[in-house]
Amino acid sequence: MSGTGLDLSLTGLPAIVLIVGFVVVFSAPVWLAARLVRARHPTLLRAIGSLIVGTVGLFLIALFTGPLVFLLAPLSFLLSFKYILGTSILGSLALAILAALGYAAIGYFIGSGSFPMPSPAVNV
Repeated sequence: MSGTGLDLSLTGLPAIVLIVGFVVVFSAPVWLAARLVRARHPTLLRAIGSLIVGTVGLFLIALFTGPLVFLLAPLSFLLSFKYILGTSILGSLALAILAALGYAAIGYFIGSGSFPMPSPAVNV
């Protein structure tokens, strides 16, 4: 359609910059949590790598276990945190909890600035 509508396609360098921005923003809580639990290798690149390896492991677990993936999925990320970032198993558990809190904070600040609350029922 020419001339009608809004074209929101994003290609080339701006698309790469946007993707890199998302990767950095979503790996920052893992990186900060790795620094807090005193991991041996708390770098941003290793945090990105641990998330990629954890996601690949998640897909492999889903492929081979089916519905058990909901119970085994955290194991993929815990092991990737342990071996890539250099933490103990308890350290990777603490890292996962701290990263989840970081993701909640990102949702809070990027979102509306307040947690959604159900509106009270109004009788008219």
